[in-house]
Amino acid sequence: MLRLPLVTALTAISFASPALGHARIKPNSSLNPRTTSSGEKTGPCGATTPTTDPTKRTTLAPGQKLVVMWEETINHPGSYRIAFSKDGINGFDNNVLLNNIPDTKDTPVNYSDPTTYHQFSATVTVPQDICETCSIQLIQVMTDQGGKPYFSCADIRISNTPPKSGDVTGTPAPSPMPSPSTPQSAPTAPTNLKVKVSPKT
Repeated sequence: MLRLPLVTALTAISFASPALGHARIKPNSSLNPRTTSSGEKTGPCGATTPTTDPTKRTTLAPGQKLVVMWEETINHPGSYRIAFSKDGINGFDNNVLLNNIPDTKDTPVNYSDPTTYHQFSATVTVPQDICETCSIQLIQVMTDQGGKPYFSCADIRISNTPPKSGDVTGTPAPSPMPSPSTPQSAPTAPTNLKVKVSPKT
């Protein structure tokens, strides 16, 4: 009688463990990830497909500097890669925007406590391709797991036109603070100004 609960518990653990995940594009950031799951193990974007809802796509401009933010939900040594696909499915490997981003954080992470997640960001240049159904892909490569990757994708559109009503717009890279300018002297009031007064009528 005791075996059934034990088997049930072990089965539940075996099915729950993959859901814990490891890394994902940060929700509610400059990009809108397809899923908040950080346990997508199959490429190119896990068990997700490009969204058909245009309001869930982040609108970006060609050549824009974009800050991509992501978080690690379970600590693993390794590196990250950010890539681009014009159709949201194919060509990520041929359009790598930033590669071999080191994982420099090694503090303990509690999956049940999001405040302990490792936070990362990197600035990439948005491609010049004009597209309505393109995507950004994040890959985490774990060196302690034989190079096994985890995937996270966000759908975007790249356009020269202003964002449509309801569109999500990407956060540009922060500009450096301008250096203080030299104060200018106040203009000198003219001393030879003549005022002509008209007679009253």
